[in-house]
Amino acid sequence: MHALPKGLAALAVAVLLLFPRSAAAEEQRVLTVPADFPTLEAAIAAAAKGDLILLAAGTYDGDVTVPEDRPGITIRGADRNMVVFDGGGTRANAIEVEADGVTLENLSAHDFVANGFYWDGVAGFAGRYLTVWNVGLYGIYAISSRNGIIEQSFVSGAADAAFYIGECQPCDTVVRGVTARLSAVGYSGTNAGGNLVVEDSLFDLNEVGILPNSYDVGLEAPPQRGATFRRNVVRGSGTAATPRATPLGGFRGIGIGIVGGVGNLVEGNEVSGSSRYGIAVVPAIDRAATWVPEDNRITGNRVSRSAVADLAIAAGSGDGNCFEGNTAISLDPPNLAATCPARGGSDAVAAAIALPPPRLLDGLPAAPSFAEMPSPGEQASLPVDRPSADADVLWLAIPAAVIVLGIAALLVLFWRRRPSAGDGVSPSRG
Repeated sequence: MHALPKGLAALAVAVLLLFPRSAAAEEQRVLTVPADFPTLEAAIAAAAKGDLILLAAGTYDGDVTVPEDRPGITIRGADRNMVVFDGGGTRANAIEVEADGVTLENLSAHDFVANGFYWDGVAGFAGRYLTVWNVGLYGIYAISSRNGIIEQSFVSGAADAAFYIGECQPCDTVVRGVTARLSAVGYSGTNAGGNLVVEDSLFDLNEVGILPNSYDVGLEAPPQRGATFRRNVVRGSGTAATPRATPLGGFRGIGIGIVGGVGNLVEGNEVSGSSRYGIAVVPAIDRAATWVPEDNRITGNRVSRSAVADLAIAAGSGDGNCFEGNTAISLDPPNLAATCPARGGSDAVAAAIALPPPRLLDGLPAAPSFAEMPSPGEQASLPVDRPSADADVLWLAIPAAVIVLGIAALLVLFWRRRPSAGDGVSPSRG
C-alpha cells in the first residue's frame, strides 16, 4: 500500500481552498423591505456582513445612515426607476455610508439638499446602477475612501459635482460607464489620485466636465496627483444653465481641466463644444498658496469647437507637462504641441482661470436652483442575471482549479504505478 506523499496532500488541500464553502454564501440572508422589515433603517440594524437588503418598489424618505458596525452589506432596489428616495427639498442625504465594504445598487434619489449616495471614510465601496437628480451638493460622492468602484450610474442637476472622489491618496478606485449632466462639475476630485481611473463615461452640458484639483481642504494634503482620465466623452461644457453651489463652477466652460495637479494622464478623450477651453492645465491658487501643475501628460485626445482654445496651458505652470498626439485646431500658446514637455504658458489663460476660486465666480450668469432642473428619463436597471461577487470569484478560480486537478491526477497515477521496496523490484538507477 502506498502512502499519499505530502506534496499530493498539499495539492488536495489547494483544490479544496479553490472551492471553499463560502461563509458569506452560507450565512447570507435576503432582508426584504417592507415585507420583512418595515423600514430600511430597521433592516440595516438587523443586517450582518454579507446580507442583502432588497427594497421593494416605492418611495422612501432617505436620511438613512449605514453605521460603522454594519460592514459588508448590499442595499439593492428591486427596480432602479421605481425604488426612489425623495428628499422633498428638506432632507440632507439619501443614504450615507460609514461602514466598510457596502454596496448600493439599483436605486434612485432626488431633491436632497446635500447629497444623493455618499460614502465617508470607508475601505471598500461600490455603487452601480444608481440615478440621482436635483441635489444641492453631490450626486454620488466618496470622500477619504479607498478601494471603490462607481459604474453604470447617472447624475443630473447636482449643484456641486455629479460624481466626486476626493481626499484620498491612493484612492484605488474606478469610475466607469457613468453619465453626468447639467451639473456644476461633472467629475471633481480634490487631492485625489493613486490608482484612480475615470473612464468610458459621458460628461454632457455641465459647467465643467472633468476637474481634478488641488486645494487645502484639510483631509488629504495637496497637490492632487496620479489619476487617469481616458476614453471619456465631454460635450458642451459651459453652454447650459446649471445649478452652482461650488466656487469650482467658476471654471465654467472647461471640458477637462487639471488644476494644480501632478502626474496625471489625460488620454483618448473626445472633448467638443466647450464655451472656453477644451483641455486646460492651470495652477491652483487658493488664499496664500499656489500649487503648480507638473508632469501631466495630455495625449491622443480629440478636441474640437472650443470657443477660446482647444488645448491650453497657463503661464506659471510647472515643468514636464506634455501635449502630444492630440487632434485640435486652436492652441494657447500657439506652439503648445511643438515640444514635449511644453515650453512656457499663456498669460491670457492665466489671467482668465489662474485665480482664487471665489474670484472665478465674478461675472458668471445667475444659476438656477437645483430644484428647478428637469427630471431625467428612465435608466437601465441592474441585470437580473448578474452574477454575485462570490460567483465572480468562482469563475476566476475555475481555470486554476482545472490545472491543479489535472496535475494532481497525473501525480496520483504516477505514484500508484511507482514500484515500492515491498514489491520486490529494485529501484531503477537509470
